[in-house]
Amino acid sequence: MGRNEIRLRRQKVSSGRIAQHRNYGELMERHERDVRLRRIVKTFIYFLIIAALLVMFLIVRRWEEKKVNAKPQTGLVRTLEVSELNQPKS
Repeated sequence: MGRNEIRLRRQKVSSGRIAQHRNYGELMERHERDVRLRRIVKTFIYFLIIAALLVMFLIVRRWEEKKVNAKPQTGLVRTLEVSELNQPKS
């Protein structure tokens, strides 16, 4: 036998192994139900994650807008009218 050769042990046919395959149709139905349920749960979780991210985005956006609107108007260049420019400084 070669160094990398794999030997397969054949399992003998017994009444227990035969009994495992008797309800194959029922097992497949149960499996399909489980797969369907997992898919629904996975889709629901993805929807919740996307909804949570969207809500977080909207909260941060509103918070930033309030922050910008609440800032005092300091640091802006004061505009002068023409009449103020022509008056002599005292």
